[in-house]
Amino acid sequence: MKFLVTGGAGFIGSHIAEGLIASGRGDVLVVDNLSVGRVENVPKQCKFYQCDIRNTQKLSRIFKTVDIIFHNAAFVSIRASFDTKLLREELETNCIGTLNVLEASVKARVKKIIFASSMAVYGQPQYLPVDENHPTLPISPYGLSKLRGEYFCRIFQERFGLPAVILRYFNTFGVRQGVSDYVGVITTFINQLLKNRPITIFGDGKQTRDFVSVKDVVQANLLAAFSDINGTFNVASGQDISIKTLAVLLLKTYGRGRIMNLERPHGEIDKIRARLSKIRRELGYKPTGDLAKDVSLLLEWWKNKS
Repeated sequence: MKFLVTGGAGFIGSHIAEGLIASGRGDVLVVDNLSVGRVENVPKQCKFYQCDIRNTQKLSRIFKTVDIIFHNAAFVSIRASFDTKLLREELETNCIGTLNVLEASVKARVKKIIFASSMAVYGQPQYLPVDENHPTLPISPYGLSKLRGEYFCRIFQERFGLPAVILRYFNTFGVRQGVSDYVGVITTFINQLLKNRPITIFGDGKQTRDFVSVKDVVQANLLAAFSDINGTFNVASGQDISIKTLAVLLLKTYGRGRIMNLERPHGEIDKIRARLSKIRRELGYKPTGDLAKDVSLLLEWWKNKS
């Protein structure tokens, strides 16, 4: 078989590419425009194409003979999506880019597409834990763009017979996650500590999140790819932790540091935790992450990197 990972030089995409290589199920192609991703993240066994998913002609050529697409290329940030200077780029990448990927997949007669969506499609949870039937009422432009991508996938499945699996990632963390003011709170906290800066918490820190190891995100992608089942699934740990508790855990693990509270920005939810009964039942997903252990290992990785 032949697999293609869009955004495969990025954080999650490069781990999916690694997982596919390790599975030994076929050849792996990677597409990335390197706006955020890095060439060194791409496994050496992969064939790499520097290409923006907004380039329809180049996509069509690359997609020929591909069997399964893992679509992870995206403008990823809830907070940054409110910036009007970045909004057009987000819409073009997450909406038009996804449409281009789907059109190229149909032309190439791709057997299945795995679409990386987000918990941001739910908006402010009406109940916990959040299951896949929860109303989708995004409160950020980013969440809206991911929801549109989901609808595109469903339309192409119904209209053109392109099987689609939609994976709603929760707060993913792990090695190779980029340092940013907008995404990856665990990575952000670790780098603040290593630079002897205070851990910055937006608001009082009582807001909760469901953190999932990138290893489990890879597990979900491979299960989805090699299953005959389509549909929409939460990808998470099924556990929640407050941002303040997370910060305290990191301070204890590192051995020093302090917390500084900042004004909470727009577009962020209060509490969220995923229900995983559907993905467990239908795909056999079993989250393996241990937050305290994984955070400690990630801290050591960043120490060695810096």
